[in-house]
Amino acid sequence: MTTEYKVIGKSVRAVDGPDKVTGRARYALDVAPPNALWLKYLRSPVPHAHVTNIDASRALALPGVHGVLTGDDVPDIRAGNLYVDEPILASTDRVRFIGDKVAVVVAEDADIAEAALDLIDVTYEELPAYLDPEEAAKPDAVLLHPEYNSYRGVEQLDELNNNYGRMVHEWGDIDSAFREADVIIEREFRTPRVHQAYLEPHACVVDIDDEGRAHIWMSCQMPTGRRPHLARVMGLPREDVIIHPVPLGGSFGGKMDPTGVAVGYFLAKKTGRPVKWVMDYAEEFSAMNPRHPSVVRVRVGARNDGMILAWDAEGFFATGAYAAYAPVPAYGGLLRTSMVEPYRVENVRIISNQVYTNTVPCGYFRGPGLMQSVFASESIIDELAARLDLDPYDLRLRNIVRASSEAHPDRGWSPVTRPGLPGYQALRAEEILRAAAEAANYSAATSPNVGRGIALHGQSDTGFDSPAAVTIHPDGRVVVNTMTYDPGVGTGTILAQIVAEELGLPIERVTVEAWSTEAGMRDWGIGGQRGARVSSRAAFEASQEAKRNLRRLAAEFYGWTEESIKFEDGKVSGEGRAAAVPLEEIASRAGEPVGGQVTVDEGDSSPYISFGAHIAEVRVDPETGKVTLLSYTAAHETGRVLNPMGFVGQIEGGSVQGIGHALSEELVEQDGTIANPSFADYKLQTQMDGARMNVVVLESETGHGPYQVRGIGDTPIVLSSPAIANAVAAASGARIHQLPITAEKVYRELND
Repeated sequence: MTTEYKVIGKSVRAVDGPDKVTGRARYALDVAPPNALWLKYLRSPVPHAHVTNIDASRALALPGVHGVLTGDDVPDIRAGNLYVDEPILASTDRVRFIGDKVAVVVAEDADIAEAALDLIDVTYEELPAYLDPEEAAKPDAVLLHPEYNSYRGVEQLDELNNNYGRMVHEWGDIDSAFREADVIIEREFRTPRVHQAYLEPHACVVDIDDEGRAHIWMSCQMPTGRRPHLARVMGLPREDVIIHPVPLGGSFGGKMDPTGVAVGYFLAKKTGRPVKWVMDYAEEFSAMNPRHPSVVRVRVGARNDGMILAWDAEGFFATGAYAAYAPVPAYGGLLRTSMVEPYRVENVRIISNQVYTNTVPCGYFRGPGLMQSVFASESIIDELAARLDLDPYDLRLRNIVRASSEAHPDRGWSPVTRPGLPGYQALRAEEILRAAAEAANYSAATSPNVGRGIALHGQSDTGFDSPAAVTIHPDGRVVVNTMTYDPGVGTGTILAQIVAEELGLPIERVTVEAWSTEAGMRDWGIGGQRGARVSSRAAFEASQEAKRNLRRLAAEFYGWTEESIKFEDGKVSGEGRAAAVPLEEIASRAGEPVGGQVTVDEGDSSPYISFGAHIAEVRVDPETGKVTLLSYTAAHETGRVLNPMGFVGQIEGGSVQGIGHALSEELVEQDGTIANPSFADYKLQTQMDGARMNVVVLESETGHGPYQVRGIGDTPIVLSSPAIANAVAAASGARIHQLPITAEKVYRELND
């Protein structure tokens, strides 16, 4: 039986929306202690070199300059989330990319600090530079990290190589399967670096109080996860590292780091004044964690009837100079078995290589590794269909996975394969593919030079830990506390909805407040589609604890039995009393706030997967190669949707970001330098580029926790590029294997 809810499942506005649109929200870059010094980095102009000398005497003599740090002042201090391989400042050992941090200045204002950078003299002894991951991975390449095995957190290598992240996933017998295949095709696909393009740049403020504690405000997506790392780097007890909550102006995975905080702390300690740092966007584009570029080669063998027999793929990913804030091999490699997850393929080998290069260090971006994998896999599915003279839709239906017992799950998805057991899921890949085709009118005839393309993908949700507290105050305030610093994905709104639902309140009564780390709580942060999954359960269980305490007190105060007590319209009622009692009256009579607090841990895996199918319709100008996106259909199946407006917003936002990947976005690297480090040259999609978007959502009661939820944060962005590439091929015959799909590439392909 479907449960009827009053708040859950209803579209509500974002609880943080009014503060953000009116300017009341106070971001890290808005924090401004009155006597703060400004910090600026001097960055390397060469991709690979020994630093043989740094002379900062002229900079220190500049009026207004209060301090300079070099790597010699903070030797052997490295940073990183999992692989701790990045010096907070380059030592005289070496710099490893154009943009590496060589020295740092603090001054009275940003202009003086910038001027001081020009007065620091650095001597470089250049070394061979590797910009291509396949070149860097060769056995005779110079090691970029000869001390790799000494780094904290790394998986040890028996034989040192720049290819630090080789992962092999395989099952079946691909050699025999290829011998049985009637058709074999092999292709190479390339994707570029792309930036997360968050509007708020990296920023932080560090202030040291009279007790020696570091107070930190930073634009970071996982602040509590970074706290132990910061304590270690700064040499402080963990409780003396206090991270204050601030909203984020976007992240999309690009702000997993506490960059700037450690050197800010050392300079605040040295000068006795707070230190503030705000990155400019030229630095953002050239030095901060974009999506990995990739080279992916795929070989597929199939029977003449379209059944795929064998799948062999290998990918090379340029990690850049450091893996400090990148997905690492422990997470399964960047070329993922998600390539074949929607299909029944019994013979598979997928090899993923993550390689150090002398380029900007890469990091997380919605669906890390998935976007590159699925662009290749869903493109080659269409090429196989063309070779077999089958419709791409029909080829997918012939191979689609229909039961979890047929699947070979990617890391994180641990399906229950026996019907009737807890967690068993009836897979809906076919259902969502058919729903997308119907919504997009896929089988209808098209005009000349117009084509439609399909892409299919399945993804599960990350788990881990999350705390929450619900408190009813005597003055009527109802507050839900969290350690999640919401970067705009709507997690706070979901928390408010759940508390309102469980306590029988209008959502306007609920305030969401983030704890600072002084509260001693830890949260794994936003990422991996975990927000709805974990935070919803934490808020629910904290609400139940609050209700138990309210029931106990109400029974004591009013003589009700606890079993008879109900919560509705912000009030409590029970047997034998005509008038209901406001929640705050119980807190007032108790003489203190009443509430509940819990920490939940969802573990590292999920029994559930969510499938999405996207269909793009494009027009290709045969004279110029220009691609115009006419319409876009995004269909997703899921569990219960807590906030339909927010859920659809995630689909639309992810799809538009993916459309940018497909058609225009690229950080252009030339000899190790990012050649387009500004929004004037980095082409984001705008309203003028928009197409008709049709979103289809199929709900179910299969999912995590008390509300049966599943996430949506990453899946939409993964599907845009292959859907558009397939549509371009259908419209024009031009098959583009390298993103972005520009008019020049289409024109060349048409005229080749």
